[in-house]
Amino acid sequence: MFEPQFFTLTSLYFLALLSPGQDFFLIVKHALAHGYRKAWWSCLGIASGNAFYIALAYIGHEFLSTYPTLLRFVETGGAIFLGYLGCLLLFAPAPALDRKTRPNVTIAFKLFVQGVLSALLNPKNILFYFSLLFTIIKPETSLHVKIFYAVWMTAMLLAWDMSVAVLFAHAKQSRFFAYLHTLQKIIGAVLIAFSVWHLYRDFVAFTIG
Repeated sequence: MFEPQFFTLTSLYFLALLSPGQDFFLIVKHALAHGYRKAWWSCLGIASGNAFYIALAYIGHEFLSTYPTLLRFVETGGAIFLGYLGCLLLFAPAPALDRKTRPNVTIAFKLFVQGVLSALLNPKNILFYFSLLFTIIKPETSLHVKIFYAVWMTAMLLAWDMSVAVLFAHAKQSRFFAYLHTLQKIIGAVLIAFSVWHLYRDFVAFTIG
């Protein structure tokens, strides 16, 4: 189960979690406004939305695995998209926190729904999962291993988001934002490097085959 693809998947996914996106800022806003315990409901909603997209990516991967040529094109497209995300992160301006919060968002269910919608309404999420799974997970990987990967990624996401909520539960913790821009660039460079490596591997396999 703990094959090289597992460690590659875990490493890239964790780097992606470190990158501040709209889910990240939603959690921070809720943590600052309502405390980390209520913000955890947002974390649970975000994890639920991402779990749904992971399931969709798996279904697509399973279907396309019966069409090797088409799967290769999709894998190449996925690698290109990861490189595109890397460029966005590498050249993005320094992230800023919008401290505005809705004063009526005080119920746990509303925070949960906001988390779900934040995950589902971000088109980059589904594209990211398709790109990540199609470029790393081999078609012959057994179903129980794929399920383990899905549960593992969802658990990583939930644990990280809950940690972010605790970390930023107090306004003074906002000093950590000073380091996000540098971290953003490092993650972008890693994604670009992985994309280039994968495209080179595909090119070599295509020329030899």
